[in-house]
Amino acid sequence: QWTNLYQTIHGTLQMTLNIGNVYRIKMDESNGITPKAPGDISRNKFFIVLGFDIDDNVYGGVIINSEINPNINSNLREFHIPIQRIHYSFLVRDSYVDCSDIKVVSKSSFAKWQFLGRLDDYDIEIVNTTILSCPAINKATKKRFGII
Repeated sequence: QWTNLYQTIHGTLQMTLNIGNVYRIKMDESNGITPKAPGDISRNKFFIVLGFDIDDNVYGGVIINSEINPNINSNLREFHIPIQRIHYSFLVRDSYVDCSDIKVVSKSSFAKWQFLGRLDDYDIEIVNTTILSCPAINKATKKRFGII
C-alpha cells in the first residue's frame, strides 16, 4: 500500500525515497523551524517523508520532536502523535510526530540527509489520518503532497 510515490508518479525510480522514510536533516526558518540557540541558523530535525510535489522539486513531511512545544496552541496538541523508542531504534527517547504542520524541504537538500529508518505502515496510516483531520493544514497543501 505504501509504495514509493516517486515511482508511482513518474514511472521510473531515480532514487530510493519512500513514504515513511525518516531522515536527519538540517532545517531552518525557511522550513518553519526556529533555531534554539542565539546565533544558530539551523538545527537538526527528524523528517518523515509523506509525499512529493508534482514537479518533484520539494518533499512534504512532518517532523519528530522529543516533546510537544509548550508554546503551541492548545488546540494543536491533539495533532502530536506519540511514537515509542522501543519500536524505532533511531529515537533516543519516546517522542511525538507533529502532524499539525507539513514541512517543505527542497530536493537539493537530499544529498545532505542522513537516512535513519522508516515508520511502520500502521504509524504511517495514523500520521496521514491525523494530518487529514488537522484544520491547521489547508486542503491545497494536503493535495500537493498526495495526502488526500
